[in-house]
Amino acid sequence: MPAISLKGVSKEYRIFARPQDRVKEALSFGRKRHGQEFWALKDVDLKVEPGVTLGILGRNGAGKSTLLKIISGVLKPSSGEVEVNGRLAALLQLGAGFNAEFTGRENVLMNGLILGIDRNEMLERFDEIAAFADLGEFMDRPVKTYSSGMRARLGFAVAVNVEPEILVVDETLSVGDAVFKQMGLQKMRDLRDSGTTILFVSHSMGMIKNFCTEAVLLHKGEVVVHGDTSGALDRYQALISGVEAQRKAGEQGSGQPGGYEIDLEEDAALEGPSFKENPELEGRRASLRHGTGEARVSNVEVLDERGQPVDAVEAYSPVTLRVHLQYLEEVRGSVLGVTVRNKAGLDLFSTSTNREKNPLRKREKGERVIVDFTFKVPLQPGPYSVAASVSHQKEKNLYLDWVDVAAVFKISRPEQGNIAGLIDLPAEVEVRSPDREARPSKPA
Repeated sequence: MPAISLKGVSKEYRIFARPQDRVKEALSFGRKRHGQEFWALKDVDLKVEPGVTLGILGRNGAGKSTLLKIISGVLKPSSGEVEVNGRLAALLQLGAGFNAEFTGRENVLMNGLILGIDRNEMLERFDEIAAFADLGEFMDRPVKTYSSGMRARLGFAVAVNVEPEILVVDETLSVGDAVFKQMGLQKMRDLRDSGTTILFVSHSMGMIKNFCTEAVLLHKGEVVVHGDTSGALDRYQALISGVEAQRKAGEQGSGQPGGYEIDLEEDAALEGPSFKENPELEGRRASLRHGTGEARVSNVEVLDERGQPVDAVEAYSPVTLRVHLQYLEEVRGSVLGVTVRNKAGLDLFSTSTNREKNPLRKREKGERVIVDFTFKVPLQPGPYSVAASVSHQKEKNLYLDWVDVAAVFKISRPEQGNIAGLIDLPAEVEVRSPDREARPSKPA
């Protein structure tokens, strides 16, 4: 039995140009329409199995919050069926479910009743909730005196400490200080690892990739894709790029300036390596490649410290990622970036021509460029992949080309020592013994 099941769920809102139009439509008892239809959700079918951590992606207005509110029972759908199996705790808009006149303590007990937990059980859990929220004396003050971060901490503390079977989170961790965010993420990991079903909305693609086991992409109220996280993120990035491209084309068509302020000084003449194309990249499927097509990543080579192509390098050794880039249209300024990922898809290292203060200036149609990124690899032995992307200088979300798994290589074990974590950072260790240093020396 799925933890959450939606069948043909839709949600309609009526939009009125003037307040009196709403009154006219109400008085006509539906016989006359004075407003416009707006479908926040349209025929959504979704099943979430127990123990799944589902990331929900989409641009602003895609229907993400509406979906969570319907699942949580805050909103009723206009049509369709919703089935939720298990105790559900929801963190929706900031302060939802709180009475501003009540104290934090009173709101904790009230929220327990809403979740179906009696007062005695909530009293037993209160110390744990209060410790997590860390509000001190404010726990006995009215919630209306709280800052936004304090409200988020209280709501989160209640939701994650009542042993929910289903947890629904809508961008709550975007509010609060760094300590709270780390505590919140760790608590959510603990719940995930214990088998709690989690629905998580975030605009952070890194959070979705590293935290969720599945993802769903919404666009204009409809489910575009539901499946593995990497595939959904690729579609989301392609969607963003497409929207930005349409906007840019509209601006150019209307004669508005592009806003570039780029030094057009010519780069130094390219010497040494010859341009190489990789036919395998040309046939890369859409889920692994997208962009406007104004430029094309033709090849990504992995080179050792002698400049020779390799498929494996020893940990701590220098490695060069050589990107062969061709411009299919004139581009006034662009940024080339590379990202190294481990086998779990976790981003371990990223850099770009802008970050390394070596910008790609104006390029003519047909011009080819070779860019080398050289660095040492203090990484754990295992397989790694490289993603390469090129975007507009002033519009970072407008990708000319984005290629996932443009190259793969392995890291072999170093001759001496082991790497315990994902990455090994250089460190200096100094040992002091205050007790020994303070001890008086023995007479000769």
